Amino acid sequence: MKLSTTDLADIAGQPLGEVTSIDLRDRGITHVDGLSECVKLRKLDLSSNKIETRDTLDGLHGAGSLVHVNLANNQLRTMSIVEDMLQINVLNLSNNQLSAISPSVAKCKELKALILGQNKISKIEYLDGLLNLNTLVVSQNEISKIPEMPLLKELTKISAAHNKISDIPDLTQYPKLKEIRLNDNRIAAVPESIRGCTGLKVVDLGNNKIDSWSSVAPLTSIPYLHNLNLKGNPVCEQANYREKVIEMIPSLRVLDGERFDQWFLDHKEKRQQRKAAVVAGKEHGQKGHDDMAAHAMQTEAVIEAEESIETMAKEEVQ
Repeated sequence: MKLSTTDLADIAGQPLGEVTSIDLRDRGITHVDGLSECVKLRKLDLSSNKIETRDTLDGLHGAGSLVHVNLANNQLRTMSIVEDMLQINVLNLSNNQLSAISPSVAKCKELKALILGQNKISKIEYLDGLLNLNTLVVSQNEISKIPEMPLLKELTKISAAHNKISDIPDLTQYPKLKEIRLNDNRIAAVPESIRGCTGLKVVDLGNNKIDSWSSVAPLTSIPYLHNLNLKGNPVCEQANYREKVIEMIPSLRVLDGERFDQWFLDHKEKRQQRKAAVVAGKEHGQKGHDDMAAHAMQTEAVIEAEESIETMAKEEVQ
């Protein structure tokens, strides 16, 4: 489907010169005309279409105000499209057919989040000068090594799961790093250098080749480590595995996807008790006890509110 300038204006519902955000998800689009008229466009979502090349997005170079672009789930084979996005903050090119990171990305000096998961990329390169980058997602590619990128002082999250990585690099070069996801790789041990990553809160090393306590010992020095995943590693078969990990890392609240801190457990028990009361109240209500039914409804509302709070608390931990 080729989207004409008229089609674009109809979807936007306003003059293209005034559009700041446009959602073109999942429309079978192969070409887009008229982007050069979107001089105020800041957010563009073209995910889940059939975009193959930069040339099919006519006038993209004129949309110089773009800061958020989602081109996930398309058919792009190169990253040449970034040559027109010098002010971009968030770029999502996941699930395309990329085999390499383009040198052009080095020009995107304002880039904060780069999402390249589910491609065929074998090497992380050309990112050294992206001094504002805080999130890097390269999961589900063919990467065997995470290079040293000492200038990226703003990095807070690295996701390189489902690759071919054997060694964890020195992560102390990223002083703001809070989350590292390296599950489903070929890692056999956690390096001593990780002891210096005092800001880490989430470490996912599930489904690797870690087989001994000494291989995970460096994690015990991370003071705010709240969420750790080792599930699927041989070390999990050790006697009293769970108890020992929790003893070794007292700051943990979530281990292998299961939250266990006392506040959460107490809250969960109270919620289950109240749910039982709701069921009992509804049964009484069916028998004509309207006051009991009303109380049950109030209790149910409280439960829903508490579940919302619980969800937010879980997200904060993760």
